[in-house]
Amino acid sequence: MRSKVQIASAALLIIGMAILGCGEGEDASVIEESNPTGTAHMELTTENTIGVELGDTNYVFGQIVDAFLDVNKDVLVLDMTTMNVRKFSSAGVFIGSAGRQGTGPGEFQRPMGMAVLGNNDFIVSDIAGGAICVFDDSLNWKENIIGFFPRPPFSVRTAGDSAFVGMLPAFDREDGLTGYAIARMENSSEPVTVYVEEMRVFDSSRIGPLGADKDPIFTSDNEGHVFVAEPGTDAIKITGYNRDGEAFIAIDENVDRMGKTPEELACEEAEFEEFSTRMGSRGGRMSGMELTFDPVLYRRAVTELGVDSENRLWVRLGTYRYPFWNIYDLEGELLFTASLEIDDPDIDYMTVRITENGAVAWIPDPSTWPRVLVLEIPDTI
Repeated sequence: MRSKVQIASAALLIIGMAILGCGEGEDASVIEESNPTGTAHMELTTENTIGVELGDTNYVFGQIVDAFLDVNKDVLVLDMTTMNVRKFSSAGVFIGSAGRQGTGPGEFQRPMGMAVLGNNDFIVSDIAGGAICVFDDSLNWKENIIGFFPRPPFSVRTAGDSAFVGMLPAFDREDGLTGYAIARMENSSEPVTVYVEEMRVFDSSRIGPLGADKDPIFTSDNEGHVFVAEPGTDAIKITGYNRDGEAFIAIDENVDRMGKTPEELACEEAEFEEFSTRMGSRGGRMSGMELTFDPVLYRRAVTELGVDSENRLWVRLGTYRYPFWNIYDLEGELLFTASLEIDDPDIDYMTVRITENGAVAWIPDPSTWPRVLVLEIPDTI
């Protein structure tokens, strides 16, 4: 590893389905100062908003599960309710859609993740369909990548023209183990490089969305760099790997823990009860099991990762009640901090995708209506 930094930091789709009503947050403007450490600070702004509550159905979203900008700055939005990907210009003009519900070519059964590749193709991870669906930048279906066991990864990220990185699930039913492998794949379901993997004893208290608490957060870029943030509540621990799996960067910083609000814990318990009831009713391995809700009382230290067009690593901190990032160069040095502070009751629950093509944001379970924000990252601080 070339460097390790210990810089005092300003005090993370968790995978799963959120229950309606869990997206109401606090007014972020009164929680923390934007720049308590004195580090240079950048404020992101909203360039455009796509989505309406009522009206033209092309602009009415159901449940947004992923969104990205492509190389032309067009906006791709994956909607689980309508089972399609809609494409808009950066100005918000509807261009077209790809996919629909079904089992045929270019159709989805339960799409959960998406990524724009280096050649401007985009891929959609269809969990129930057992495939990664590949589309070109004209919204035409090209092929399905199949052969995943037991299923494709929930989330995927670009790793080059036809390569992607995903978190593959792993199970050992004989020994009662469950786990994952974060791996690079090149137009195939077979891993080319495995960066991080783990197997652990199945814990019935960590089912459904809560199961992600022990999993790392990851991202990758078109150069094949992969960044993995360890789970945890009191430290930023990130390792960066080159495409062949060699570690080249380590970031290790302590942060102050942030306790979850009573509303957050109540939402997690409702999700736990809904998921366990649904699984038990299907007569599977959870049928008849005594399941106990055992929450993690603190927020994750790192909730999202992204790499921008300047090869800077954006690390979102879960210790803020609005989107707040530490931004590092690829030597592991802290460059500046950044935040998105807008007047929105759900700001704390906003997902932000920062990639080499730009930044977009949405709220998975809004208290108003689903919409996508096209964000502007200033050229200078």
